[in-house]
Amino acid sequence: MKRLTILFLSLFLAYNGMNLQAQSECLPQNYSIILGGGLALPHVEGSLKDFFSKNGNRPGYNIMTEGRYYFIPNFALGLQYDYIRIAHSPDKMHLHYVRPNITFRHLWSNGNQGAFLSFGIGYMDYQERTYKRGTQNGHLYQKGYCGISLGLGYEFRITRKLSGMLRADMLTADWFANPDGRLYNTDGYDDGVDHSWFKNNITFFNLGFAVQFGR
Repeated sequence: MKRLTILFLSLFLAYNGMNLQAQSECLPQNYSIILGGGLALPHVEGSLKDFFSKNGNRPGYNIMTEGRYYFIPNFALGLQYDYIRIAHSPDKMHLHYVRPNITFRHLWSNGNQGAFLSFGIGYMDYQERTYKRGTQNGHLYQKGYCGISLGLGYEFRITRKLSGMLRADMLTADWFANPDGRLYNTDGYDDGVDHSWFKNNITFFNLGFAVQFGR
């Protein structure tokens, strides 16, 4: 009986050791810190004086950081911050966006690879400064919005505690309902007006790479 107990105990410890080793050699499943950046592609509708009406929807760069806590390997709650900057000398704009988000993830290859989908809603601070040609007098515009985000990506293990991430994020804000309350012109006449039920004025698509630390 004593030998049988020792055998079962040895098997139990060996199984737990193998399980812990497998967890330590796969993508994070408890918590993680993510740092990354990449290309920011804007689609902004504005007035005649704003940055994008003057300079076009030119690309910029994005820097991001995110923290995740995994309740199970396939579901996490987190907090993400994005910074976007676009400039065409002397004009410039930048954006700060912070939000809580939820992440759904699918793992394969013994947890060494995965794909994720995330949703977030939070505060977006938009700022820009434009100048008249040949003058030092700038026009400053700043406004806060309720922003919505959608993210997706591919994760892969690099080392024991480090993994890489290819990701794409869409940030959008300034949603409002069409005051006409209709989707089309009832008389069939095209008046050149977008009668979509919901519209948005500010959208950014971020494409980039990130590194992830955690366990």
